Order: sequence, then structure tokens, then C-alpha cells
Amino acid sequence: MEESDRIAEELQSVVPGRVVSDVKAYLRDWWPIFLVSPKEEGTALVGVKPRNVEEVSRVVKYAASSKLRVLCRGGGSSVTGASVPHGGIVVDMTGMNQVLDLDENNRTVTVQAGIKLSELEPKLNKKGFTLGQFPQSYELVTVGGYISTMGTGQYSSKYGGIEDSVIRLQVVLPGGDVVWTRNRSTPRSSVGPDLSRLFIGAEGIFGIVSAAELKLHKLPNHTWKAAYIFEDFATAVISGRVLMDLDVKPAVCRVYDEVEASFQFGTPKPVMLLVYSFASASVMEAATREVMESIGSRGKAGEPTLVDVWLEKRFAFREQMDSIQNMGYMLDTVEMGCKWSLVFDNYSDVVTTLSAIDGVSAVGAHVSHLYEQGACTYFTMIFKPDAGLYWDIWNALAKVAERHDATLSHHHGVGILKAGLVRKEVPHGLVRLLRSAVDPNGTMDSSRSP
Repeated sequence: MEESDRIAEELQSVVPGRVVSDVKAYLRDWWPIFLVSPKEEGTALVGVKPRNVEEVSRVVKYAASSKLRVLCRGGGSSVTGASVPHGGIVVDMTGMNQVLDLDENNRTVTVQAGIKLSELEPKLNKKGFTLGQFPQSYELVTVGGYISTMGTGQYSSKYGGIEDSVIRLQVVLPGGDVVWTRNRSTPRSSVGPDLSRLFIGAEGIFGIVSAAELKLHKLPNHTWKAAYIFEDFATAVISGRVLMDLDVKPAVCRVYDEVEASFQFGTPKPVMLLVYSFASASVMEAATREVMESIGSRGKAGEPTLVDVWLEKRFAFREQMDSIQNMGYMLDTVEMGCKWSLVFDNYSDVVTTLSAIDGVSAVGAHVSHLYEQGACTYFTMIFKPDAGLYWDIWNALAKVAERHDATLSHHHGVGILKAGLVRKEVPHGLVRLLRSAVDPNGTMDSSRSP
């Protein structure tokens, strides 16, 4: 009997009816490297699709006692190989997709980690609430995967990233114990460290997120959309920064350079898209007047319908990838965050550096997330389909990020792709020390951690 068959048989007695013998669907995610290097595809002995936290716990206990590694997988929407296994057991969380509690009075929702954002948000909307998290992977990503990669959505200026939405987490530790990161559900607590943060962005190396209690927001009553055209990208970016100093922050502010504006909207000049949302009509009137005065003569008002064009296409990443592939090229993206004083220098360096690499056909960008301290610039790269070229591009990006004190991953996480590229961004010795304390037997698949 082969090892995978033996393990599958043993797991059938641990979690009857939950074993997935055909693991082919688990060996890839949306990492573009698979288009040119299928050898990067993962391996797994067996998959398990639990329905509750007790079953997850039993699987992890079995893995720990059998000295097998465990990889937790959500919707498979990672573009960095974060959900690609390297042997062991894949725990498919998509069978755990229930809303456990919706507390309208206290504005919280507790969900199993395998529910997709696209499944959860409509349920909340029917009750007059929103989670406010709309990443490009919205249709595929699970809450647990989104937490584990510290994702953030397009409305981050209003609602923050997922780390701002988490009240507490239920996690299955590497030995199989089930704990909540806080025993009490309160808006805030200073009783010890915020243990939820140990699991947010950790990509499963400290345990499996099995459920989450999250903050809710009332749906806005009024929405204001606007578009502005600028003569140059730097002026457009500065105008976005100024908006962050106003009393009311935009829900969305996206600033496209000439290349992306031409591709997305057929406009050869930089474009700014704005979305503001309000509970009060009078506040909206005052705030939007201030926004228009702030932008002033720097930008020219464009058609607000440009925002509708973006809203219609904003989750169509797969279609864009397929379109570029059909033309004989590859597409990949990188999201680099840095301080305001370095945003434009970092942008210019990325464009210049990548454009000088033979085989890179186009580089475009847009500022996608704004903060009072800095911004994230989201670059799109189109290049010839070649594995060597792919890695040349990413190695060059890592050097640019270091030059400008930028992060190489604002919200896509680490995965296999960036594991060796971002080690200078975190104190690796501390991560290793924490891992040895939480998971001394190495049960959790940690090959993708920085």
C-alpha cells in the first residue's frame, strides 16, 4: 500500500467522509509562474475537507502524531503560491462556510474561516451592514485566507485592512488544541498582547484560523463618485495625498499613471478615481465641496462614469491574465508600500528598472491605497513568457524595494514567490523563535514564511 493510500485510510477513521483522495485541484493557485514553469506545482499526500473545528482539530492531532505536515487552503486565489503544498495533508477549509452569529445590536459577525467574502457580504447587506473588504480576489477569497495573508480591500481608506476588522480569532494550534485569541468579546482590551496579530498575515505557520469574529459597519446612505484628469502622474499623486488631510477621507482613491489610464479607460493622461460614502446628505454636500476645492486647478473634472467602468471590471483579474496570455505574453503584479517622501522615487525606479530588462514589454501603475503616512503603488508588468525572465523581474523588484525602504508586499502576502525576497523586511530570527515555541515539531507547512 502506498503511503498516500495508507494515510487516506487512517484519516477516514479520524474524519469519516471528509477525505479527498484526488489532490490535483490543490496543487496550484493563481501564482502566474505556473504558466511558464509547471514544475513549481506542489505535492500532497491527501486532502481533507472538514465541516467544523472539531474535525480540523482531529486532523491536526493526527498529523502531529504521525509527523506529517499540514497546509491550510482557502479559495486558492493567492498569486504568490501561498496555498501550494509541499507534501503532507491539505486541509481544505471551504467546507466550513457558515455564519455562526450575526449580532446586529453590537455590530459583529462570527463566521467559519472557509466562507468566501462574496458569500458573506450579500448576507450582511440584507441586514443593512457591510464588512467593507473588497479585494480584487473578492469572488474567490475565504475569510481565513484573507486573514492569513493580511489582505486589504479597495475601500481601505474608509474601512482599513482585515487587521482592522478582526475582534478575535478561533485557531487550531499545531498540537490540535482549539483556542480563541481572546476569551471575551469586547471592542478593545489591554489585557496582554493582541494574540490575533500572531495569526494575521502568518499564512498558517502558527496554526489554522478556523473562525473569526469581525466588526461590521452600517451601509452608507449616500455615495459620491468623481473622476479627475491630470497633466502628470506626480501632480495626481500629490492631489491624492492632500485628500488624506481633509476631515473626511475617501472610501476609494485610485490614481492611474498614463500607461494604466490608457489601458483601463482609453485616456492618455493620469486619472484619479474617487468614491466617498456618507450617512448624512448634509455632510456629503460639505465634504465633496471641500474635495473639489482641494483638487482645484491641479486636475480637470472627468466623467464620473469612469468610476463605473472600474467598478464593473475591478474583479476581472483572471480575464485580464487570459487576455494577455492569448496575445503571447505574461502578466504579473506587485504592490509596494512606502512613505510619502519615497512614493514617486520608488515608482520611477520600478518603471525605469523593469523597462530596461530585455523581455519586459510594458510597466504601468496606479496608487491603490492611501494613508496619512504613505501609499501603496500597484504595478502591472507585461513580459515574455519565460521562467528565467520572471525571476529576473522579481529579483530586480526586491532590490528596488530595499533602495526605497518599501515593502514588497502591501497586501498579497508572501507565499513561495516572496519567501526569499522579503527576509530583510522582518526580524527573521524572531519569527524562527516564535515558530519553534508554537510549533516545535514543525507540523504546520512553513516553507512559504519569510
